Amino acid sequence: MVKYSWSNLSVLFLISLLATACGSVTSASVTDPTATSPVSPAGVPTPPPPPTGVSTLIPLPGTSTPVTPPSAYATQEAARQATIVARATASPFPTAGPATVQTGQPTSVTTQCDGLSFQVRLAKDTYLAGEGGQAKITLRNDGPETVFVTGSGPHSHLFRPILLDERGHEPTPWPWPPMILPGLPYLRKLAPGEVVTENLAFQVPPAEQAAGHTYALWIETRFSRPALDSPEGPDNLWLHLETGPIPLQVTLPNPTQRLVAKLEADRDGWRLRVTGATGQVPPGPLWGFREVVSSNSASAGPLQDTTDGTWSGAWDGHMRQDDSQICLRVWVAAPGYVTAAIIQTVPSEGDACRMFGAWESPARQTFASLEAAQAALDLPLYRLDPLPDGATLDDVLVEIKTHAERRWTNVYQSYRLSDDAWLELTQMVTTPAKQYASGRWGQARYAPEARPVTVGQTTGYVVQQFGWWMLDWRVGDVGFEMRTPVTALSLEELLTIATEVQSPE
Repeated sequence: MVKYSWSNLSVLFLISLLATACGSVTSASVTDPTATSPVSPAGVPTPPPPPTGVSTLIPLPGTSTPVTPPSAYATQEAARQATIVARATASPFPTAGPATVQTGQPTSVTTQCDGLSFQVRLAKDTYLAGEGGQAKITLRNDGPETVFVTGSGPHSHLFRPILLDERGHEPTPWPWPPMILPGLPYLRKLAPGEVVTENLAFQVPPAEQAAGHTYALWIETRFSRPALDSPEGPDNLWLHLETGPIPLQVTLPNPTQRLVAKLEADRDGWRLRVTGATGQVPPGPLWGFREVVSSNSASAGPLQDTTDGTWSGAWDGHMRQDDSQICLRVWVAAPGYVTAAIIQTVPSEGDACRMFGAWESPARQTFASLEAAQAALDLPLYRLDPLPDGATLDDVLVEIKTHAERRWTNVYQSYRLSDDAWLELTQMVTTPAKQYASGRWGQARYAPEARPVTVGQTTGYVVQQFGWWMLDWRVGDVGFEMRTPVTALSLEELLTIATEVQSPE
């Protein structure tokens, strides 16, 4: 259980910033929590001048460009970064091979990436809508070289589950988005012959959200090679490693397959009991997570293992400092049951539940045609002209989010291809345009593995993750991202389609 007072949260946030600034465990991208696209971290180089000619793949020059820091050790640091980039360019880490998938009971998927073996095991591959699952992760280093695996956040997870639908989208977190608490980055050194294991929980969306969708589970992590001048630590070039997909079969639950939770809380503590619909405790195992906030503190952590379906606890000292409101929320999962989620408050002054920090969802509107979407927008809507052979427009989703004077507008055009695969074109506009230029890039731009490519008269960036191509490029103040399964189109075909994105003007 991780516990913080709100004053400690501020200190930890500052420490995290200092750790990043001082060159400790870092990644290649930074996310603005109010934005819908990654924001360029300090020091990301400006893209090269736009090349000319038809869409071609530019030879990979490296994953980044050394940036000279304004300090006394600038020359030394620039040389170190140049050495790291040169090694990554001359001797890149091998691409992962195809995954080996075993379906049924149990289910497993294994991916080999040079000397790394990345395996996920599930007890089954069929789940109820709304059911939680557990994945056992094993990462083995069978190679000759030490690697470092990185994690972040307060709960010390080295791996992250990614559940994607047929369009390559993550479903809305259910029953709620996890509370975001600060946590310093941390490392796990994995020497040759060593193994790291971890259990991860994942959640299948409920029936009302899962209807009409199919899902596949992936697991991801980040790893790095040893630094050349200090092999006891990483070189901080964090590479993406994934394994999957595991196709999940989702069925509808019946009324008896729902967990029932009863949560009580007062000024002394809390008590939770979970049963099946008939009042009996499920055979288990049961697992869950609780989060609690007050005006003075916040804490979060997994529920301890139990056989009788009951949990209880007393508030810590921070929670007892005054008589302000306390807000507690808990979810509990079990095999063969829909996850139970419940929220309880200890009444008093204040509104503690707002401390959970849920971000306001953007305004969304769906249109059946480009003409209808254009009529509702105050910006020119780019479009594919001509459409790829056999492609038809499925819908146009417009998302608009505002904060102070800033506005993000994302327009998603979804096309169904002839083989029933999907192609999605996202147009990103941020205003004021000159002040927030970095907000018009998608996911590919700042990925360490991103390759520069030519898209028409400009430079784009492409990456392959979770079985999808992601291609980013910009035209003036407008950003674009195009996504499609790697099995549906080749990179050359995707680049050709991208050059056909036209302005209506």
